[in-house]
Amino acid sequence: MRQHAYLKINNEEGIILDRIAEELGFLSRTDLFTACAHILIYGQTTEGEPSPDPGTVRELQKLHELNQKICIQMQTFTQILDEIALPVIAMRGIDVAFSSLGHDIKLLMLERCGMVPEDADIRDWLKIYKNTRRSEIIEYRTKQFQDIIEREEEE
Repeated sequence: MRQHAYLKINNEEGIILDRIAEELGFLSRTDLFTACAHILIYGQTTEGEPSPDPGTVRELQKLHELNQKICIQMQTFTQILDEIALPVIAMRGIDVAFSSLGHDIKLLMLERCGMVPEDADIRDWLKIYKNTRRSEIIEYRTKQFQDIIEREEEE
């Protein structure tokens, strides 16, 4: 199934894009943007497809590589949270997890993937983690409270 993207450009800009696409060997601006999308997604154009100029290709490949690094960084972040932060998030919330474990998370991120996300990214990713791991968080919290109740009943 084909996807469609829309540009917020005026008519004059559309004419310029059509000229650029033609000069680069594309049949249309759609073909140009398809090639750009493929470079962003795969790091290269599909075989036999024309390619933008080498400078544009390099920049798009850099963005592709950055996206790959961010994906790895997010996976690493999730693994770290699974290892050290799930109990804190379940029992105290993501704000407490960030304030008490933020430095440790950054150290582990640096150690494992050579990059440290910004605080704003960490906060966003904590929210994503909380939403995607909701069942595990509820399960953990419920088990902890059940254990507390059982201990109190034994006393």
